[in-house]
Amino acid sequence: MAGIQWSRTGTLAAVASSDPARARALAAEADDPENVTAYGDYAALLADPGVDAVYIATRHPQHARLITACAQAGKHVLCEKPLTVTGAEAASAAAAAAGAGVVLVEAMMYRFQPQTERIRAAIAEGLIGTVLHVDVSCAFATGFDPADRLFDPSAAGGAILDVGCYAMSFARMVAGWSLGDDAVEPAGLTGGGHLSPTGVDDWAVASLVFPGGLTASVRTGTRLADSSAACIYGSAGHLRIPNPWTPGKGDTVPRAELSRVGEETRLLPCEPAPLFGAEIDALWAARDRGAAGAMSPADSVATMRSLDRWRRAVAETA
Repeated sequence: MAGIQWSRTGTLAAVASSDPARARALAAEADDPENVTAYGDYAALLADPGVDAVYIATRHPQHARLITACAQAGKHVLCEKPLTVTGAEAASAAAAAAGAGVVLVEAMMYRFQPQTERIRAAIAEGLIGTVLHVDVSCAFATGFDPADRLFDPSAAGGAILDVGCYAMSFARMVAGWSLGDDAVEPAGLTGGGHLSPTGVDDWAVASLVFPGGLTASVRTGTRLADSSAACIYGSAGHLRIPNPWTPGKGDTVPRAELSRVGEETRLLPCEPAPLFGAEIDALWAARDRGAAGAMSPADSVATMRSLDRWRRAVAETA
């Protein structure tokens, strides 16, 4: 709901849930609830001619089916991360969107932030020289609860899918900038981690090697206390990003810390943008162009394929 309220381009027309009461409650939270239709099933919303685009915020296993349904209904799609549960599902969903001529954007919120663009520009300007290595984490620590979706295999639980997708996306993003290929995947991946009592990963690490030799270390966890920061190392210095995922949230100031060899560390500040609103605005801009800008479907599919490999590595070593 906050995304629509902070968006410069989108207007909330309808909401849907498998629970009609929940749909009505959500509609009541809108700025203008009298002009928001609440549907008790998704098919009714997709049949609404007043809906141009759909934000999918269901649990992971429903994403692929709903993306395809939206595409068949001619609706553009902003889908929560991870795009799907597997790389094969992601490729199928992307193909459905392309075949229907609709835009598909994964709601990986940091990708649409000015802070991320400032990092890209700093690298393009050669401020840290040739990029050599990326170290990135997205993790948090919570108690184990077998009833929680995070630990529920039927809900596609696990740290890698829930927040490890951020870390893998970031490493791939930087490699893509360096190689000029936003669909680049690791040429080599080794990983390990720990499985919770329900069998899903609750922390995991991986070492990546990309074509051309750029390397990355990625970490994630739902029971792993970590800084959730990122650092990009180059031949002439490095960039440290204290908060790569939610810049500007709370009292934080979006910034990257630039350290060049022989120079004092200096800040590269930038303006924040509404976290969820920026995603919606990016979808609208993508619709107007006919293609996504900051994050293409091919990019999202490559991340899902890489997450498949990471999850297999953990399963084989845990």
